[in-house]
Amino acid sequence: MDRNIYILAVGINNYKSSAIPSLKGCVNDVTALDEFLKRHLVTNGDKLHIKKLIDVQATRQAIIDGFREHLCQATSNDVALFYFSGHGSQENASEEFWHLEPDHLNETLVCWDSRTDGIWDLADKELAKLIAEISQNHPHFVVILDCCHSGGGTRAENDVSLNAYTGIRTVNTESKERPLSSFIFSDEEINSLLATSNSSNVANRFSLSRGEYILLAACRDNELAREHQSQKRGIFSYFLLDSLQRNSNLTYRDLLKRSNILVRSIYTNQSPQVEATNPSDLDQPFLGKAIAKRQTYFTVMYDGSNAWIIDGGAIHGIISTQGNQNTRLAIFPIDLEDISQLKNAIAVAEVTEVLPQSSRINISGERQELSPELIYKAAITYLPVAFLQVYIEGDTSGASFAHQAIQKASFGENASLYICGVDNSSEADFYIKAINDEYRIIRATDNCEIISPISGFTIESALQAIYVLEHIARWRNIASITSPANSLIPAYAVEVQFYPQDVETYEVQDYQLSLTYKVQDDTLKPPAIQVKLINTSDITLYCVLLNLTELFAITAIPFAGGCTGIWLEPGEETWVLEGKYIPISIPINFQRRGVREYKDILKLIVSTSEFDANLLAQDNIENFNRRSSRSNNIGEGNCLIQQMQMRAIAPCPDETEQSTILDDWVTNEILIVTTIPRNINLQLPDYQILNQSSKSLPTNDISTDSRIFNYSQLMVAVSLLFILMLLGTVSWVINQRGKEDRQKAFHYHTLINQLAVGQTKNVNLIFIHEAFIKIIYSTCG
Repeated sequence: MDRNIYILAVGINNYKSSAIPSLKGCVNDVTALDEFLKRHLVTNGDKLHIKKLIDVQATRQAIIDGFREHLCQATSNDVALFYFSGHGSQENASEEFWHLEPDHLNETLVCWDSRTDGIWDLADKELAKLIAEISQNHPHFVVILDCCHSGGGTRAENDVSLNAYTGIRTVNTESKERPLSSFIFSDEEINSLLATSNSSNVANRFSLSRGEYILLAACRDNELAREHQSQKRGIFSYFLLDSLQRNSNLTYRDLLKRSNILVRSIYTNQSPQVEATNPSDLDQPFLGKAIAKRQTYFTVMYDGSNAWIIDGGAIHGIISTQGNQNTRLAIFPIDLEDISQLKNAIAVAEVTEVLPQSSRINISGERQELSPELIYKAAITYLPVAFLQVYIEGDTSGASFAHQAIQKASFGENASLYICGVDNSSEADFYIKAINDEYRIIRATDNCEIISPISGFTIESALQAIYVLEHIARWRNIASITSPANSLIPAYAVEVQFYPQDVETYEVQDYQLSLTYKVQDDTLKPPAIQVKLINTSDITLYCVLLNLTELFAITAIPFAGGCTGIWLEPGEETWVLEGKYIPISIPINFQRRGVREYKDILKLIVSTSEFDANLLAQDNIENFNRRSSRSNNIGEGNCLIQQMQMRAIAPCPDETEQSTILDDWVTNEILIVTTIPRNINLQLPDYQILNQSSKSLPTNDISTDSRIFNYSQLMVAVSLLFILMLLGTVSWVINQRGKEDRQKAFHYHTLINQLAVGQTKNVNLIFIHEAFIKIIYSTCG
């Protein structure tokens, strides 16, 4: 279906205020974007609607109107893109915003008429509101900002020594106190700000308007954006378009990675950023074309210092040399969707050096020459790591398929990277039991069945069982990650603080947080907590907070703006999810099975360098098992974390005055145990609290409750079937037996009738079953 693509492109070289320095590349950036879009994106029937605001046209009001009058035309099948090339800055944030801004500064876009005649910059809070307005029509919305402070807050000073090579797209922080009335908020929003600013409950405070978008930013929160003088372009914009011109089908994630490595090859202290309110959007090609099936892979890049690297290191599970064994990879073209076949690889590589966030590789066996100007995909073919041990038993044919599956789980031709079969059940971590034409996966420690049985004794279903175990193996290894022994970061450099919504449901002891459900207004209410991070060290640190669940899922919990990682300066603090309460619940399907205790692991990873937390993420085991057994998982070795390294990185030549900084990291874990009290009956619709003297719920005992059980539709159907069978049996008994037998049958007939009309208070399905068995036994003599 044809799409409309609405573009609002702003480029400002010269400003109205003489106090704001001129730039050279911003108008060129807009021109280059216009030419690229017209040349590459309208050949497939898409209709391009571009509105350009250049220099004097780019007033604050014109930009706001461009959102509300031009971009707002985009609907659910369309694309909206806001592009800004110009100065970025900051302004003192009102106290009402401090819970959103650790540094108490708003980030701003400097409009052409900013700071003249009482006109303010366009603040990030206002940009968020405009984005939310566009998002109401649900277009695919992209924001590209090539300016300083575009990735967040910064306290960096201009490096004058580099001005001979690059221009800096920033102006001084606006120091004047800005009134709330100057924002584009409604009266209701301003009143909400004022009403909640003094609230002691952070969750009740003002939160930003939330819209769905993808943001590509020129730099992160403690960096500056530069102009390339010889190209007269923004460095970020130049390499962003260069990447798209070489491959317009790059995903946002890959587009950012290539742009990042090229920008940093020129200026090491500018790191382009990408974020999305929906992380899966990052796997879409630029401007939201169809999403291909996600295959996890590393990105191979040339780092500009005569070396090839991948974007995975010790944090992501890349293993350093073990004896003579190195981690090995297969390399594929970036635009190849299916990397499940080794025959499609264009080269192989070995890891030669493992750093915390990346690894250097040696490429060989090239079927075609790899270009340093392009990026590639890489999947692990060998990993020197301890295996998850599996014992296979049961049906001979089913067990045979399972053994075969282990030997071809990697690329369909190599043995599994993560699991191996064992001959002795006492050595196993898990069992695969091939019984009744089903594969059952059992945990050895407690004989717990992990997932629903996998039907059929075929190589496909056996592979599915093996992929499930590989999924579990990666989760277990991430859960067991420990800090490097030689880390120079203090063990608790970043403090994690918890604030319960209800103190009665909360208890913390050592490294465990215990939370308890409660019944409120006839509703079973999960406990909820707020989480705050505080950098107690004297160095700037990058923080990622992972949640590992009992369903073997791993997710990165977002901070403000949906970012899954955040930089904290010494003494800074930030709220997870902008201070909103996070409900810690037990999955409803677990509750239905009578599960009353559920465990989560919160894992905090703190680093001196930024890394891609999304490479650690994986879905829960139930969703994983719904996928076809043919789904490709060989590229997910990046999720394995087994051994940790710390390496020193030498300072760059143009930064000799700076002190040497080690690329370092640590991790801390907290176990969260969520419990439903034993005196709450999970079988009742209103979760009635039983007699407080009860130590545990009855299982087969007769209930003393005066209500009739509200069974699920399945249980009702079973009950009715029993009743019909019983009534038929009783009628036959009455007609065939003597008076004594008739009286006995009549007793049961009366009982069943009472149950059917809701008169019997103490009958459950067990009693129905017993009555049915007695009647059949009596009838059969």
